[in-house]
Amino acid sequence: MKTKILLIIILGLVLVGFTACDEIVLDTSADDIQLSAGHFSIAQTPDEIEYTPEDPDETYEPEEPEEEEDDRIMYIPIPPMPLPPPPPPPPRYRIALTFDDGPSQYTSYILDVLEQHESKATFFVLGNRVKSRADIIRRMAELGNEVAGHSWNHRNFANLGADAIRQQISDTSAAIYYVLGEQPPPFFRPPYGIVNNRIRNVATELGYSIVNWSVDPKDWQNRDADIIYDIVIDRAVDGAIILLHDIRPYTKEAIERIVPSLIEKGFQLVTVSELLDYLFDEVALGGVYTGLRR
Repeated sequence: MKTKILLIIILGLVLVGFTACDEIVLDTSADDIQLSAGHFSIAQTPDEIEYTPEDPDETYEPEEPEEEEDDRIMYIPIPPMPLPPPPPPPPRYRIALTFDDGPSQYTSYILDVLEQHESKATFFVLGNRVKSRADIIRRMAELGNEVAGHSWNHRNFANLGADAIRQQISDTSAAIYYVLGEQPPPFFRPPYGIVNNRIRNVATELGYSIVNWSVDPKDWQNRDADIIYDIVIDRAVDGAIILLHDIRPYTKEAIERIVPSLIEKGFQLVTVSELLDYLFDEVALGGVYTGLRR
């Protein structure tokens, strides 16, 4: 019974925030019960309880808090985003170099220049020269160049009747087929670029169109490689067809600079067939084409 009373008194002191004195004495009738509370103070929160032991020599060592495991996510730096790919290069301009009246003693050198720069051209040949220079004709085709007709012997079609025009075109095509074993492309270039209704009608009848040019440096008249070069480079535009002659020594000299300069300016040197496919959805029989969009 006494013990219960003692516990109730102590609990009451805790609940009211009582600070104990040095000594608590409890007198209970017969027996004396003396409670020494020691030095004991109660703070408002359990974490702030300060205990002073009765024995002054006793030392109090607070327990070290257990190290909590760091469950934070480890920081991993995000690598920088890769740069977007560069935009595709703009499409190259296309242009067609054409050579009339050959083959000649200068044609092989022109083929060397084209091969060196991985470029192509179209050669409008004379039918009466094809068989005698068959090796050059074959090399033209082997390098990816195009061999087309330019009449049999460079007669002015304006002075010929329909039958004679038909024979000029057909005989030249037959000579090309004899050497290469394949038909030439379905177009030809009339001598001097002359076109009239009679010539167009014959072309339509034979299944051909007519190809002339848009840039003429007059290499047959300007006997200066620098002049020829300047005219070609100054007038070169996308889709142009350039007229040259592989029978002229000045053209041979100019072509050494024309081909690399056109490439440097962003031109792709293609055949006439490739250029027509690039420029037009359809090529009409008997139509006259000079490059450049219609």
